[in-house]
Amino acid sequence: MITKQEARQVVKKFKMEERKGPHLFYKLVWKEKIILTTAIPHGKGPLTVEDKFRNQLRLNRNQLDKAVECPFRLPEFIAHLKAIGKIPEDDKDED
Repeated sequence: MITKQEARQVVKKFKMEERKGPHLFYKLVWKEKIILTTAIPHGKGPLTVEDKFRNQLRLNRNQLDKAVECPFRLPEFIAHLKAIGKIPEDDKDED
């Protein structure tokens, strides 16, 4: 299980835009389109909605673990989203 702090590190690593509210809301924008969104409850401790968070990011368990540990960064995340069809394959990468 990951913590809320680790979840926030993951969305920051993926350069997702933040919007504050009752929860911390994040969106991944690619070529001026919202590709996916997620939310992380405020506070510290374990992320009790980890499966929902992981599914919203379209990651499997191993990919989420790698994102928390560091080797899975934005370029790998974009490549993964292209591979599963969330981003058209012909779109060039933006940094």
